[in-house]
Amino acid sequence: SKDRPLVECHDPSRPGVLGGRCVFGSGEDAREALSAAAADEDGWRRLTGHERHRVLSQAAIALRAARADLIGTAMAETGKICTEADIEVSEAIDFTEFYPWAASGLATLPNVQLQGQGTVLVIAPWNFPIAIPCGGIAAALAAGNTVIFKPSSDAVLTGYHLCRCFWQAGVSQKTLQFLPCSGADVAPVLTGDKRVSAIILTGGTDTGLRILAQSPGVYLAAETGGKNATIVTDMADRDQAIKNVLHSA
Repeated sequence: SKDRPLVECHDPSRPGVLGGRCVFGSGEDAREALSAAAADEDGWRRLTGHERHRVLSQAAIALRAARADLIGTAMAETGKICTEADIEVSEAIDFTEFYPWAASGLATLPNVQLQGQGTVLVIAPWNFPIAIPCGGIAAALAAGNTVIFKPSSDAVLTGYHLCRCFWQAGVSQKTLQFLPCSGADVAPVLTGDKRVSAIILTGGTDTGLRILAQSPGVYLAAETGGKNATIVTDMADRDQAIKNVLHSA
C-alpha cells in the first residue's frame, strides 16, 4: 500500500546489482507492534529462565545452520567480504549462548529476584548487521523481555534472516517482532512510546541524543560513534600506522 513503501536493496560493492526488495512498516505498523509487545500474548515473560535458556540454545543451533545464508546476505546487502561476515556469525552464536548463562548466573544470587524490563527496542547499524543486533536481541530475550527489532535500512534482508533463526528455535513472532521502517519518519513512533521500557542502540551519537531528548526517562543502552582523530608521531612505525588507520576508517 502507499503507507508501506517498497524498498530496493542494492549491493554497494556492485553498482546496479539488486539484492532484494522489502516493505517498510508504517506508523500504524509500529503502534501495532508496540501493542503486541506489551500484551505478550505468547507468554515469553511468564517462562522460567531455564525455559528461555532452552529456546535460545536452539537459536544458537539455528544460527550455526544458517551461517552460509547469513554470510551471503550480508555480502550481497552491505558489501562485506566473506571473512568479515563469517566472524560476525561466530560472535552472534557466542552472544546467544552467553546471555542465557549470564541471566542464569544472576538468578542464582541469594536474596535477588529478577524480572524483565518489559518491551525492549533494538536499533542496529548496517556495518555489523549480524553480530550487533543478535547481541541486543539475545540479551533482551534472555532477561525475559519482548523485543521489537528495527534493522538498519541498509541491512534489512540480513536482519530478517537473523530473526528467522530465533523464530525457528521457538521464539514467536509476537515475542520478537521484525520491523524495518524509516528511521526519520517511523522510528520516533517507537522511541517515543512509553510502552518501550528500554532501548538498545548502536549508531550515531546524534541519534542517541535525539532519543534522550524525545524520551528523557527511557533506559537507553547506547554504543555510539563518529569519526575519531588519529595522531601519528614521528617515532611511529609508518607501515603499522597506515594499516591501522585504514582499518579504523
